[in-house]
Amino acid sequence: MSFGFSRFNHLPQILAGTAVVAAIVISQPAMAKTAKEVAKIAVPTTVRIDNTLSKDLGGSGVIIAKTGNIYTVLTANHVVESTNSEYSVYTSKGKTYSVKSVTRLPKSADDTDLAIITFESPEKQSVAAISNSDKASIGSGIYIAGYPLSIEAGGEREFEFTAGQISSRPNSRAKGYTMRYDAVTRRGMSGGPVFDVNGRVIGIHGEGDVEGAMRSESAAGGEIRFKTGLNAAIPINIFVALMPQAGMNSSILTRDDKPADNVEATQPSRQEVRGWYSDFKNVVDILRQVVPIRLPFGF
Repeated sequence: MSFGFSRFNHLPQILAGTAVVAAIVISQPAMAKTAKEVAKIAVPTTVRIDNTLSKDLGGSGVIIAKTGNIYTVLTANHVVESTNSEYSVYTSKGKTYSVKSVTRLPKSADDTDLAIITFESPEKQSVAAISNSDKASIGSGIYIAGYPLSIEAGGEREFEFTAGQISSRPNSRAKGYTMRYDAVTRRGMSGGPVFDVNGRVIGIHGEGDVEGAMRSESAAGGEIRFKTGLNAAIPINIFVALMPQAGMNSSILTRDDKPADNVEATQPSRQEVRGWYSDFKNVVDILRQVVPIRLPFGF
């Protein structure tokens, strides 16, 4: 796939000129959050991406920036790779928005599997902060959010929130998937955010090992494939490094590079996740843009 923009090509112009608000941040560990507190961030910032031609081709994404009423979503490129399809974004507020622009980052089939899409919303949406993914090492706790495809034909795609820990950090893998973990995922969660235990996005989920399959007993039948092995994400630092090539300025991002706490992520029950989704689906917490300035110890 050649690098370039889709017919929706006004994203760089929308984002150009975004002001940077500098703040003094003392480098110290961030306060670890409970699973519920991370979910409060994940629910309103994680979106469902639908392919209008087929419900079986959807994925997930995360809101990473805001300019006026235009919101920027980071996802996996394979979620929106078809140039013949139209896409829409569904937010936790229960509304669907047409995708205004698609910026695909891969230069070739094996290049970084990331894409940027935008949508316009008169309602305020939450924006997720990112952190330094290089600091996410083996054993670090993580949470993954997304909207997996329903295992029943025609079923609604419901929000899921799973926990795990990083199992390896390969130096190089095809399409940029150099963050592997044991959190459970399902098809449709591709493009969804990987959060650290402090609620910052450190990766974009998009790959999973398949250890088996089963035949659906729904009216439509078909094979349902479960990803039960190790899964993988593209570290957020890879995306940040590619932003200039896409005509984007990293100042649009909300950054919090304080070290994450060394604690485990805890897996909530599905009942808890359903309850948290109901509680947090209308949360609006637009984060200010902050570029941390590291000061010498003793300031």
